[in-house]
Amino acid sequence: MWLSSPTPSSCPPLTTPNSILYNASFGIYNPYTDTLDVHAFPNYTLNRDFHVGGVAWDPYTGLASVIIGQGNAFETRGVNISGTNVITKYNPLTKSFLWALNITDVAQGHYGGFNDIAHDAQGNTYVCGTFPASILKIDPKGQAITEWVPPVKPVNQTIRGYSGIVYVPKGNSILVLDSLLGKLFRFDASLSAPVPVRVPHTPDSPITGGDAIRLPPKYNNTVLLIAENARGVSVLRSKAGDWNTGVEYLGLIKKEGFGLPEGALTTSIVQIGDDKIYAVTDWFTDPIVSGTVAGGREVFPMVDITGLVDGLVRGDGKF
Repeated sequence: MWLSSPTPSSCPPLTTPNSILYNASFGIYNPYTDTLDVHAFPNYTLNRDFHVGGVAWDPYTGLASVIIGQGNAFETRGVNISGTNVITKYNPLTKSFLWALNITDVAQGHYGGFNDIAHDAQGNTYVCGTFPASILKIDPKGQAITEWVPPVKPVNQTIRGYSGIVYVPKGNSILVLDSLLGKLFRFDASLSAPVPVRVPHTPDSPITGGDAIRLPPKYNNTVLLIAENARGVSVLRSKAGDWNTGVEYLGLIKKEGFGLPEGALTTSIVQIGDDKIYAVTDWFTDPIVSGTVAGGREVFPMVDITGLVDGLVRGDGKF
């Protein structure tokens, strides 16, 4: 089901889809009214075994994809990946879910840690797996999942792999971050069995503890932001916008400058509206409150890093 013709929007959505990780629910935040519309999942929400970690807005359809996954994959760093993982497609206009598919049926329990999503211009949905590296592909109608990039055999589920994924329209490719290697790889989205192509950046500054990656629409897919849990946000640029060659490392926006309480980790980046860019933060070590599935923290700031990113892109940022 299309909300409109499958052409990219000129700007991000007025509302922002969010995962509510430990409660295993899904919310849409409206920055103009400062409200969060929360959606629960029967059998999953408030179930300690499940997390909702991967949420992505599709600029080509106006829909959102949501991953309900086994939390133990990340809590045990791949040692235990058992259990159910589901991807769903949500229509924010009708406030209804269009379809749901069981990811575990394809992975057959051999790999897991599914946590980030990308959408291409043809209506396909891509899910990257972390333990170990893998990419699954869902057809536009939500009828089938294929192992687009299966894990390397023999499968070692304790090896950390892909943590972030984006679609690059120019050249029709999928870009992923291998968080163990700290390197970017590109896949040709037109192929049924693509091979990874390393995407080097200059200077070859290290990327450590990488999480989600994003191409903010305001830069027309020429600037990539990488959330690095303990360090902040790395800013890279492909002037050609194809993320093939000539990728520049512009700098690191250090987390220490965010002014956050101790233990904060940078997990993602989001653009809201035409211009503003925010770093998303989380705390994973808070003790679970007795009788609940999460900690007691009530504030999870999104830090405005718009000026810092703009400064690096212009070339006058100093960090």
